[in-house]
Amino acid sequence: MELYTGDTCWDAEFEFAFEKLSDDTKTSILIVGGGITGALSAFVLSSLGMSVTVVEKNKIGSGSSAAQTGLLMYKSDKMLYEFVEDMGEEKAVQFYKMCLEAMDYLSLINSELHEATEYRQRDSIYYASTLEDGDKLRREYGYLSKHGFPVEYLDRKELKKRYGIDKSCALRTWHDADVNPLKFIRALTKKNLERGIRYYEHSEIDLENIQGNHVYTKEGRIITFDHLVLATGYSTIYPVIKDKCRITRTYAFCSEPVSNKLWNDEVMIWETRNPYLYFRATADHRIVGGGMDEEIEGLEKDKKKSRAKAEAIAQEIGAVFPHLDIKVSHEWNALFGKSKDGIPLIGQDPLNSNIYYLLGYEGNGTCYSMAGAMIIKDLILGNYNRYEDIVKVDRKLSRNV
Repeated sequence: MELYTGDTCWDAEFEFAFEKLSDDTKTSILIVGGGITGALSAFVLSSLGMSVTVVEKNKIGSGSSAAQTGLLMYKSDKMLYEFVEDMGEEKAVQFYKMCLEAMDYLSLINSELHEATEYRQRDSIYYASTLEDGDKLRREYGYLSKHGFPVEYLDRKELKKRYGIDKSCALRTWHDADVNPLKFIRALTKKNLERGIRYYEHSEIDLENIQGNHVYTKEGRIITFDHLVLATGYSTIYPVIKDKCRITRTYAFCSEPVSNKLWNDEVMIWETRNPYLYFRATADHRIVGGGMDEEIEGLEKDKKKSRAKAEAIAQEIGAVFPHLDIKVSHEWNALFGKSKDGIPLIGQDPLNSNIYYLLGYEGNGTCYSMAGAMIIKDLILGNYNRYEDIVKVDRKLSRNV
């Protein structure tokens, strides 16, 4: 399945090229998928002292990871108070704590990497798109502050004074970050190679024919494993999740370097409207943004239409910051997976205890992948993880969904 089309702005040369799997092999842990999710799970699971192998059907970092915009936040697309309505306050708060912990883990892992990833800890501004949405943000602030999450409420005056954004109110959160996703994958992969992890590219697995403790490549090679982690993103919709998710289309762009000052602290910015506008600055003074999601399971192949969407997103950012002269340099659109209840799909297959799904659906994909890697580590060890029941793949959806 083609996951994105267009010209992304991430420049990261992968000086390594991995061979295709040409012989049968054995490994303790087999990870299918060579994007950010696969890289993070390999990093985490390599600490178990077991052999780890990563298999990618194309090139490392060539799937959805290459199309993301690099905004990493602990706050979900779905507000905490909405999760409270769906599954009760205790579980909702636990889920948000999982995300906050994951962001701190991501920052810690980045500090252990040997090369630049353009990973920068950043605050986020989540503003009310309409006056009516101000009530939602105040309610959200009440729950976040009650449970000790890093959050500040900004009224119109304070928001305008500090960030130049003329909206009725906003929430400022921290423990967030931005990153060049391909440089992050490259640095993680180098670290994983140092840890003895094996990689194979151009080795597609027959995911419809998993048998006990072995799988086949499309060319008939057998991989025998003790544990199988499926980190395949949106490319495969497995039977156990097909009623819990949907695939949509999203648009993104990157600007030419902006000569004038951007905005205070170069915070990451998004809004309450659905679908929402989101954008951030890069280390080289560009603007990366996205939005205009569509409930369509297919890519926009018409370049003129895709370009028009990019220009429209740039204009929306210009409406927030009229002083900016934004010129689009790169534009792309991508498939984007969402779960119906706003929660990622992570955990053991209900029929096969040695098969694990690590599917970070929703806008917080990298954050969820980090959390999921820690959950799967515990599952392999036979340890209870307090978040596993919330994100398990065979959970029942709330009646509110």
